[in-house]
Amino acid sequence: MLQKIRKYNRSVIATWLVSYLSVLLVPIVISMILYSATHSLVEKEINRANELLLTQIEMSIDSKLKGLEQLSLEVALNKNVSSFANVEKPLFDDHYYQLFNIAESLRTYQRANDYIEQIYVMYANSDTVVSTFNHTDSHGLFTLMRPEKETSFEEWRRLFDQKYVYKYSPMKYWNEGTSMSGVMFARSLVLNNPLQPYPILIILINENKLLESIPKYNDSSLLILDKDNQFIAASKDKQELQEHLPSERLLGKKGLVYAEMNQDKAALSYVTSELTGWKYVSVLPAEIFNEKMEYLKAITRLGIALGLLIGIIVTIIFLRKNYMPIQVLLQNMTQRSGFRFDGKSNEYSFLQNALHHTFIEKDEISKLLKLHNNTIRAHFLTRLLKGQLEKKLSLTDSFAAHNVHFVSDRFAVLLFSIDAYGKLQTDEADASFGQETQMLHFVLSNVIEELAGDDATVYSTEVNELTACIVNLKPLPSNEEEDLVLIRMATQTQVFIKEHIHAEMTIAVSGVHNDVYGISQSYQEALETLEHRIVRGNGQLILYKEISMEAACSGRNYYYPLSVEQQLVYYVKTGNLSKSQALLGEIYEANFKDHPVSVPLAKCLLFNLASTMLKTLDEVSSISKRNFEAHAEDVERLLNCDTVQDMMAHMNRVLEQVCEWIQTDKKNQHTYLIDDIRDYIQTHFRDVNLNISMIGESFSLTPSYVSKIFKEHTGESLLDLINHTRLSAAKVLLSEHNLTINEVAWRVGYADVSTFLRIFKKFEGMTPGKYQKI
Repeated sequence: MLQKIRKYNRSVIATWLVSYLSVLLVPIVISMILYSATHSLVEKEINRANELLLTQIEMSIDSKLKGLEQLSLEVALNKNVSSFANVEKPLFDDHYYQLFNIAESLRTYQRANDYIEQIYVMYANSDTVVSTFNHTDSHGLFTLMRPEKETSFEEWRRLFDQKYVYKYSPMKYWNEGTSMSGVMFARSLVLNNPLQPYPILIILINENKLLESIPKYNDSSLLILDKDNQFIAASKDKQELQEHLPSERLLGKKGLVYAEMNQDKAALSYVTSELTGWKYVSVLPAEIFNEKMEYLKAITRLGIALGLLIGIIVTIIFLRKNYMPIQVLLQNMTQRSGFRFDGKSNEYSFLQNALHHTFIEKDEISKLLKLHNNTIRAHFLTRLLKGQLEKKLSLTDSFAAHNVHFVSDRFAVLLFSIDAYGKLQTDEADASFGQETQMLHFVLSNVIEELAGDDATVYSTEVNELTACIVNLKPLPSNEEEDLVLIRMATQTQVFIKEHIHAEMTIAVSGVHNDVYGISQSYQEALETLEHRIVRGNGQLILYKEISMEAACSGRNYYYPLSVEQQLVYYVKTGNLSKSQALLGEIYEANFKDHPVSVPLAKCLLFNLASTMLKTLDEVSSISKRNFEAHAEDVERLLNCDTVQDMMAHMNRVLEQVCEWIQTDKKNQHTYLIDDIRDYIQTHFRDVNLNISMIGESFSLTPSYVSKIFKEHTGESLLDLINHTRLSAAKVLLSEHNLTINEVAWRVGYADVSTFLRIFKKFEGMTPGKYQKI
């Protein structure tokens, strides 16, 4: 059975096996979830017990630290301590008497708290440190209390450099050459004189007495960290805990963390004091902490293993029993249908494919034949239009084979060129001849065939992105009636597409020719007619007979003399938009209004106008300091225009941009002049001779012209600007300096104080003296 399962890995056996195992996994997953929940609950209960113990220790130590807070307030209120804060070097006899009294007071505080090792008061003014038994200076205190022997005095002194000191720090102090561990509490004593440095109270706490309230456990270690995760105290193995404790993982107010401690896994429970920010950490071997959880884990694993074993046995029995009917059905189907089941797919899929194979194959063949018929017919019509049919073959047989039936020997060709897709337009960049083009060709083919009615038979195909329609006209009395039928069909098609799809197209109508070999001639005439779109514009109906008559009558050259070109360049360079556009309109009227020039001459004119625009943009770019490459795209768009009308419209847009740039540059020159005048006034307003004439001479301009330009562009007169500038400086002098009114007037450029008083009151609404008082 297992060999069959390996052979038919895509068989329904594999599906059933996965289904049965999935059902089997449900109770196993539930068991694992229950185990996880129980494991988490037991872990939380054990951790909560540890946290309660740590909380008791925290409360006990915090009560001692609160006593230190109260003690520091009592020391700050002590008259002997506070009175010595103002003493400076050198010290005299009465100062030494004060130090004796301070030491007596400190001994009293020490005896009241048995966990205090020593008390110091450090005075910065006199560099004096008083303890319970003597006094010294800061260097003397440094020799007694420093972190390590190699610690420098400057490093140690930084502990007390802040304006206000308040901290708990682990500290080593030296007692008769022996290093002792303790905790230092340092706090600035705030006195009534804020100008003097605050004395600093330093209390050394004995580590052993601090840990007296911690219960002793053989297997666990309890330690204390400050808010910066520095070691303060430990119940045992302090050096080993300090080396291996992952303090960076002790995040949050409290929690439980597993870590490797000296190659042994340990459980770390911790809480954080709200008073000091210290962390109280209990370190217990993980095997003792997880003893109950390991027992629970063993029971769960045994239950999961038994469930898997029994479930797999039951799955194999039912799998074999259920597969036997399917196997018999496969054998019968293989013998009757001729298909062999090779095990590469599902049995159900094999049976479904065998039953529907014949119908699917039939539908596919029908689709392929229909698809090929349309392609072959379109190819045949394209060759017919281009005159590429092989004359060795019978045309009658070819027409019958491609389902083409002509009712007469009168033929014409209509060419449709799409100018705008209307509702079928898409935003895709690569869809110019994509789905919307094919859809519009399909609509055109159906519309033209429908509009032909009883007057003609129409066959449509796509040739070089154009829709070509071969029109087989029924016998009519005259050629004029044939032309009317073609015009009607083309016009109605154009109107229908415009109204319903909002698409635009240019339609070329050829002349009418006899027999099928005249179809290629009609096609060439339609192509030649379509070229006149460059003159007529988009969305036009163009007849071959009309362009033939125009070509016979037209024998002139196009109108664009050198003088007109130079005049156009001049108008553009001077920024005269109205005259530039008017001259461009005259060129268009002369060449295309009454008697349009021929297509070749129209193309020459387009290139000539594009060349003129390129030269003009080059010169304008040099004048206006604009990037010439930015205009090259405009010239490229001119050359890509399909019609004269498009080119003229685009040239008008370019002229608007260029003329706007030139006018803007002219305005910018005036803007620069206005800024320079403002800077000149700001620099020379203290000069009593500053006036409009002086400004005009500085810029080599007449005073009237300077005043006019400034007024037009700012709306403010030059004289008002001079007065405003001087009054702004005067108000600063009146506010910030003890100057007289005469001195202020002279300093801001007024030679006459009465003039200063009059102008100040005019603009500020008060006299300078009143302003100065306010």
